[in-house]
Amino acid sequence: MLLDAIEPNADWALHARPLYRRVFDCTVEQAIAQGLAPGGYDAIVCADVLEHVPDPAAVLKALQQAAAPGATFIISVPNVAHIAVRFMLMFGYFPAMDRGILDRTHLHFYTKDTAADMLKSTGLRIEAVYGTGVPLDEVFKRGEGKWWFNLLTRSQHLALSVAPRLTAMQWVFVAKMA
Repeated sequence: MLLDAIEPNADWALHARPLYRRVFDCTVEQAIAQGLAPGGYDAIVCADVLEHVPDPAAVLKALQQAAAPGATFIISVPNVAHIAVRFMLMFGYFPAMDRGILDRTHLHFYTKDTAADMLKSTGLRIEAVYGTGVPLDEVFKRGEGKWWFNLLTRSQHLALSVAPRLTAMQWVFVAKMA
């Protein structure tokens, strides 16, 4: 299997080079303009990409041109309807942050429905949607293996199963070209 990557951060692109056939050290729009091989990709992954581009639908349409027939698209976007964001809004806050759902570099904010609508508008057929939780190992760096960390992890899994629209930090979509 041949893998290509697009990584606009020059340092990250440098570290990625040994793992890929080709690494485009630029934005996704620039990589598309450079000419991705048409019909050459069986899978396209947009992990935390679409919220950063001015026209995500145009990017998805262009990536479909580079995809093989029947290609799978795996797309993740942050969930702006997460309970933490709702609480901040309730108290009048919409802070720009250095990372996460309200990352200051986000140009678009998605709920499960608005992301699904955008994907469908580009001709993608959604096959599955998954909600992911807060990365507790990042929040509590030394918590893994401790009883309270395990309890938090189980609680988060339960919350995701009961109220995913409130507790999912991200939505991961698996879609196919229609």
